[in-house]
Amino acid sequence: MIQEAFKINVDGHVLVSDRATGEVLIDKHNAIHPKNMATAIARGLSNAANYQVFKMKLGNRGTYIDGTQQIVFNPPITTGDTADLYNPTYVEIVDDADAGVGVGNSVTFTNIPASTNTRVIVTCVVSANEAFDNSSDTNNSGQIEGGDGVSPFFFDELGLFTKETSGASTDLDPAGELMLSHLIFSPIEHTGNRELVIVYTLTISVS
Repeated sequence: MIQEAFKINVDGHVLVSDRATGEVLIDKHNAIHPKNMATAIARGLSNAANYQVFKMKLGNRGTYIDGTQQIVFNPPITTGDTADLYNPTYVEIVDDADAGVGVGNSVTFTNIPASTNTRVIVTCVVSANEAFDNSSDTNNSGQIEGGDGVSPFFFDELGLFTKETSGASTDLDPAGELMLSHLIFSPIEHTGNRELVIVYTLTISVS
């Protein structure tokens, strides 16, 4: 019998580690934006533009401290055509086919033997000279724009995005990009002597 309908499932997992020490800072699954992910898959199948995982954003309002001094985790954002992080502060291009890709960043895929699953593996390296919150950073983007280069940068949310339709890829809120996934976690500090490696895996299964 010919199977006329398939079920597609996308499961995301994020591993963040300190390259120098090997310490694992995050090891957890994330939330997927169903509509945007479906749109990206449909764009790819129809050879339309802006379907691929193109950039990763970091932000700093995924959590807050309540009146009892406890960390409260905001819910991940998985609806809305213009969905974004709560407060994006830093962006890295991860698509290694683009001239602006960050050093060490890549997007690859691999088939899982004896299964109907395929993995997309996104690697993003936030090196020691990136993602500072400098006093001279007038647009609050988290990008290096002069200053002392030693102030810490905190982030507690991140997500994968497609390419924008207008504006610069390093803008924090360009037009036409699609947020594909969103992860909220306890705040991580990035300082000038720390290099972070983010490995974001999307496991796509068809049944």
